[in-house]
Amino acid sequence: MDPISPELVLVDPRLASAVRNVSAGELVRVAFVCTGNRFRSALAEAAFRAATDGLPLEVTSYGVLDVGSAGPLPQAVRAAEAFGLEISAHVARPLAAADLAEATLVVGFEAHHAAAAVEFAGAHADRAFLLLELMDVLGNVRGAVGADPFERAAATVARADRRRRAEPSRWAREIPDPIELEEAGQAVVGQVVCEGATRLARHLFG
Repeated sequence: MDPISPELVLVDPRLASAVRNVSAGELVRVAFVCTGNRFRSALAEAAFRAATDGLPLEVTSYGVLDVGSAGPLPQAVRAAEAFGLEISAHVARPLAAADLAEATLVVGFEAHHAAAAVEFAGAHADRAFLLLELMDVLGNVRGAVGADPFERAAATVARADRRRRAEPSRWAREIPDPIELEEAGQAVVGQVVCEGATRLARHLFG
């Protein structure tokens, strides 16, 4: 886990209070899941982590397929660099080795990613979303209020699930597997993923 920035705690007393009171059981855990953990989820993890730098979060990513200790795809490294992110040292992690039962939020990019997280890693279905689906839903949901940023994030996720279940066919937009696209399409996927993960972090934590 990254260290807490003393400067950030000093300028935000509410955050300081939340950091002092957070326990291991209350820790906000966010996981991104894609097919091989070599492009979409690796980028999303890096972008979300950068946007929440200084907060005591656990941010990870996994792939539905076990590709061994493969690194990120070269196209993903280039996409990351365009956003000032560094993912060249990333090593793929298989979803089969993950335990997402305590995850606050699990984000996939295609429907089978979220389904696999629930079926094989124990994620709660009401906390598993697709990235574009979640951004669409959050655009129609008022953010939770309260002094504790971590409680607000969990409450916002719960509100998003209730809104999703009210109109289940409205939201499910997917981000395609970039391996099937030309280079220009891969760049677009990288941009959509990085921007979406950054917006998600800001929506949840301000």
